[in-house]
Amino acid sequence: MQTSSAQRAATVALTALAPASWGTTYAVTTELLPPGHPLFAALLRALPAGLLALAFTRVLPRGDWWWKAAVLGTLNIGALFPLLFVAAERLPGGVAGTLSAVQPLLVAGLAIAVLHDRPTAWIWTWGVLGVVGVGLVVLGPAARLDAVGVLAGLGGTAGMAAGVVLTKRWGRPSGVGPMTLAGWQLTVGGLVLLPLTVAFEGAPPSIDTSAVAGYLWLGSMGGLISFTLWFRGIGKLPVGASAPLVLLSPLVATVVGLGLGETLNPLQALGFALALAALLAVQFPAPNLTRRRRTASMTSTDSKSSGTPDLTIAVLGATGMVGSRVITEATARGHQVRALSRKPADEVPNVTPYAVDASDTDALREALAGADAVVIALRTEPVDQDFLVGATRAVLTTGIRAVVVGGAGVLRSPGDPALLVADNSVYVPEEVKPVAAAGVAQLRACEEDAGHWTYLAPPAQLAPGERTGRYRRGTDTLLTAHDGRSWISAEDLAVAVLDELEAPGADHLITVVHH
Repeated sequence: MQTSSAQRAATVALTALAPASWGTTYAVTTELLPPGHPLFAALLRALPAGLLALAFTRVLPRGDWWWKAAVLGTLNIGALFPLLFVAAERLPGGVAGTLSAVQPLLVAGLAIAVLHDRPTAWIWTWGVLGVVGVGLVVLGPAARLDAVGVLAGLGGTAGMAAGVVLTKRWGRPSGVGPMTLAGWQLTVGGLVLLPLTVAFEGAPPSIDTSAVAGYLWLGSMGGLISFTLWFRGIGKLPVGASAPLVLLSPLVATVVGLGLGETLNPLQALGFALALAALLAVQFPAPNLTRRRRTASMTSTDSKSSGTPDLTIAVLGATGMVGSRVITEATARGHQVRALSRKPADEVPNVTPYAVDASDTDALREALAGADAVVIALRTEPVDQDFLVGATRAVLTTGIRAVVVGGAGVLRSPGDPALLVADNSVYVPEEVKPVAAAGVAQLRACEEDAGHWTYLAPPAQLAPGERTGRYRRGTDTLLTAHDGRSWISAEDLAVAVLDELEAPGADHLITVVHH
């Protein structure tokens, strides 16, 4: 299976293609398109691409997604394009580019209010340095400020920042892919732009072959493809990692300018390097938060590790065998706990009960907002694979660090790595196969997400028992204890869950066994 770092790198690279393609817009507009018709260009960039996506996906919004798509389409497309064009006309390109580079800082601020996320000093510092770097590259002695232009530039940037945060907040409806979401928003944006274009510009008097090529590029790579990749990335990456990628837009514009004969002085080269370092740095945790690998055999004490800060931990499936013991272990270590279940238990110190149906995505997101981590410990009787997978996906789209307590069926059989435990009758009798298959499907859903998650597969036997605080840790193969059994108590499994939350390891898939 693909490693966590490889998955994240691939997601970042694909997402980065979006702002990179937007960096070509200025050159395409000035070199290929008829002058004096920016709204017409924006209209052709949005509406045909949106209608094409709708025709291809054949999916329309339902329920409250009609107004959500309208809001997102207006913020990300309909308002953004004309405001940026106003800024481009009234400000030098360098000033407009620097204003757009402020977006990561605006996203960080909005994330506090909307997502209840708390960007670290690492994120804030590199966000400021990214703006400084872009400013060094694109600002020159001829830069001038125009009040209307500045307000338009900040308005467009703030609108898209709000769109990024709301896209992260609302996620996507079940069964809706990123192309569908992009199609909805491009169509809405195009419909917003249509009356503006008719009222203030109209069509150019003539459109030659070069202009056709420019419009096709803006509508395809600069429109449908880039926004599909962008919304896919927003869903998978934390906002602190996705938002700074917009710095690529002015940087790519600079590179294109170099190809057209422009040059960089030493100060501009320094700014370019600083902005590039900023967008790369936020893809990794701060040095003092770097994850450490654990040894294969470990012992846990009765309290959290020295120096580990108190966490707000949400437990989904709080009244179950595993969830209830995770809550006991978490509160014993001094953490704040949100107990999420359909019928929450009575409130106890450090535990806040939430009555939440895990199939209600909006209610689930509301309950998770502001949590530092979430433990998914869901079980259904009879097994409901669609419910389990849907709830897991809904949690992962929040970007919150997650530990998923799954099933042993996802592990490789000891002595036969090609055979999954789910398919091994020695460990999984016929009547348990649906449960094992649901666990495998849950892991596959996790693997679709490049965020911060760990799938903790218990051994073959899991039951209530004694808390010893001792267990042996492995990765993708079923472990057995010294007595030959593959087992652990639910209490010691909870110890392993909290150890992973307090000091995350490097592996996406882990397992434990009694030691």
